[in-house]
Amino acid sequence: MNNFQRVSVWSQWMRLAHWSIALSVLVLMATGWLVANAPSVAAGAGDLHGYAASVLMAGLALRIWLLFSDRGVGGWEALVPSGTNLPAMKQMLIFYFTLGRSPLPAWYGHNPLWVPLYAMLYLFLVVMAISGLFMQEHPLFAGIYLPSIHRAFAGIITGLALFHILTVILQDIRGKRGDVSAMLNGYKLFDTERQDLAGPGKQFPAVSIDNIGRDRKKDR
Repeated sequence: MNNFQRVSVWSQWMRLAHWSIALSVLVLMATGWLVANAPSVAAGAGDLHGYAASVLMAGLALRIWLLFSDRGVGGWEALVPSGTNLPAMKQMLIFYFTLGRSPLPAWYGHNPLWVPLYAMLYLFLVVMAISGLFMQEHPLFAGIYLPSIHRAFAGIITGLALFHILTVILQDIRGKRGDVSAMLNGYKLFDTERQDLAGPGKQFPAVSIDNIGRDRKKDR
């Protein structure tokens, strides 16, 4: 029988940054589409788009601050892929390709496969925010047509966001650590008993509860 223990992983500031960015991106996706494709509601959608953009910039500012102030999973080191993450990244790919039939590897904070994608996503969102802020007043900057940049990055971010939502739902259904609820209450579940990976359906070896997160957390 598995022995699960609740461990605090995501701080309130990380959760605030995450949901500010996530919810504003969803609103921006919807209102951006309405502005471009529904002239009858374009004006109202444009106003809401502007409000959501303000929330996004606030969330990004908080997340960037956490990159340098947080010594745990919110810091920039947590978004730098390492060689030790490669086996887990491979297993995550297999997990996705088999639609959750393969074992789900254990990790402490960020999904190891998404670590480089998170860093890229933040960069893309900064580009979106800057281009959206200036493109009405200065649509052409250094020979670059900002509305085209804005639309291109909007498409990429929409694809990443939809893929992220689908994969999070899949790993929450197939996993046992409460990945979705963890971003609401800050706590994940960890199996404190070490098991051998002997065949299909077995869990990956669990990390000792005393060592959880030590690779990412430093003494303050």
